[in-house]
Amino acid sequence: MPKLVIIGQSPAAYSAIRTLRASGADWTATLISTDTHLPYDRGSFPGLIARKVKEKDLFYSTEDFYREGKVEMILDKELSRINFNRRKVYLADRVVVDYDALLITDAPQVRLPEVKGFRRPGVFDTARLDSMRRLLKRLVFVETAVVVPVSLRGIEIALALKEAGKEVVLVSAEEKVLASGCPDAQAESLAGSIEKSGLRVVANNSIEDILGEGEVQAVRFKSGKVMACETVLLEEAAPDLRFLTDTGLLIRERICVHTTMRTNIPDVYAADAVMEFAAPVFVGTYGMDSTMSMRQGECAARTILGGEEHFQFIAPDPLEEILRGAI
Repeated sequence: MPKLVIIGQSPAAYSAIRTLRASGADWTATLISTDTHLPYDRGSFPGLIARKVKEKDLFYSTEDFYREGKVEMILDKELSRINFNRRKVYLADRVVVDYDALLITDAPQVRLPEVKGFRRPGVFDTARLDSMRRLLKRLVFVETAVVVPVSLRGIEIALALKEAGKEVVLVSAEEKVLASGCPDAQAESLAGSIEKSGLRVVANNSIEDILGEGEVQAVRFKSGKVMACETVLLEEAAPDLRFLTDTGLLIRERICVHTTMRTNIPDVYAADAVMEFAAPVFVGTYGMDSTMSMRQGECAARTILGGEEHFQFIAPDPLEEILRGAI
């Protein structure tokens, strides 16, 4: 009986398993989490921060769903390396998992921009549930939060912090927040919505140093200005793919895939934040819409099952997302 091994806890991991189950195909599956959790929706992090969503509601399904589908769950072992020639995944405690097909949806670690002091307690990414858990525990001690967004989700998280009663400062290297990702008219509309929301903006600037004796106490900007704060959120996180160095897998900024989610190595697939297309140009991020991520998981699973399913990228309208009620 062939085995599909899925690495990661992204929406793509869940949808691949769901697609495999629905097909009735004679495959077994193993899910290897890189952060000890079952697949969850990162798009619900703003609701979690605003206390509108409970943590249990982030998960796409309970363990029963996976058990009923005869999915082996490995949630407590660190991923060490992969040998594509031998089709083996090596985990901590000398655990080895064989596969016939492999889908990679996340990496063992997340890399943050190497701003001086970025490892200081009180600095958080927005990519992982555990990071959000630590942020929630810290919020009681936070008066001012500095957020460096790279997508609308970062702004939604900033708004959730504002709703939680915190002073929130957005930092943008451009004149307008997210200006490089939006046409001029949309950037103007977004700037107006941010102003109405009460979020402060430090524009044409960037964080040069995160200061504090131990934990975060302030940030120093490139301009030289110092601002007191108790926490910093850096949305620009990337999967750390160094564990795949010298494996033969084609990696540029992310793992290169065909629109069927195939990589250059037979029977190895990638999706969500760890992947990128050569054409059309599309790079996965931790801020990716969960619907797109789930669609990629479906495409991978259907291709693994013998089909030829292609992911079609449809760019979301940023203004439509804003008018949804984010701002």
